[in-house]
Amino acid sequence: MSLKESVEKKLAEARKSNGPKRNPEIDAIIDRYMKENPERVAYLKTETKDQLVRRAVLREALKSDASQRLRLKESEAVGKFLKENPEIAQDIEKRIARVPDDRKEQARVRLGRQEATKSALKM
Repeated sequence: MSLKESVEKKLAEARKSNGPKRNPEIDAIIDRYMKENPERVAYLKTETKDQLVRRAVLREALKSDASQRLRLKESEAVGKFLKENPEIAQDIEKRIARVPDDRKEQARVRLGRQEATKSALKM
């Protein structure tokens, strides 16, 4: 079967199924939790769809905030490392000279993290 035929077959199957694909491993985890915590499941069933959606959005927002805080902390640590090691900072600036301006900070942090890791391993 060619790649095109395989893709078309999978698309046709996806169109036939209603809703998103389900992961059997995740379903097993959910089913086990539901059996172990029937009172929690009963409580969740009493909540409105809006309440459940807001709870899911809150969980994602908290995860996103934690991720942003971690990136900021990492960026500050890399900045401190580069200030303490100007020769490494100059080398990184040369390496990212052609990187578009909107991606330079990301590249600087990535390369700075790599260099900091190398330096820590040399000690």
